[in-house]
Amino acid sequence: MNTAWMEIILNLQKKYNKVNELQDVTKQMSECLQRNDLYAFELFVEMRTEIMLELDNLQYLQEDLLQNLSEEEQALAKRALTLDVEATLLENPDIRRMNEIYCKIKRSVESTIQYDKAISLKIGGDDSFYRNKGE
Repeated sequence: MNTAWMEIILNLQKKYNKVNELQDVTKQMSECLQRNDLYAFELFVEMRTEIMLELDNLQYLQEDLLQNLSEEEQALAKRALTLDVEATLLENPDIRRMNEIYCKIKRSVESTIQYDKAISLKIGGDDSFYRNKGE
């Protein structure tokens, strides 16, 4: 296994763990609102902010790791980090692992967005970001 690929895979795994942590905190925020526990809600908002900053740092690291690859490897990695990867690329175990983690991250983010929508609609009501987007 290529060392550069391994670094990208490890970074993606860290990102996946953080995204799951974000999902859990967002779910707990939603539960706090349901029981009107605003003190705990505020604590979770702070935790969520920290997690989001860590996710930003992992994204910047991913971009740096990609920049350190050759143009060909960079193109392959970028194609692996999409939802629609050609089956022939998935024959490479590194590409397949990158894509698997990427897809898991996307699913976790989508689930987190659902909790976020519920929170926004409860707090913002008619002024909610999601209500104004027609969602």
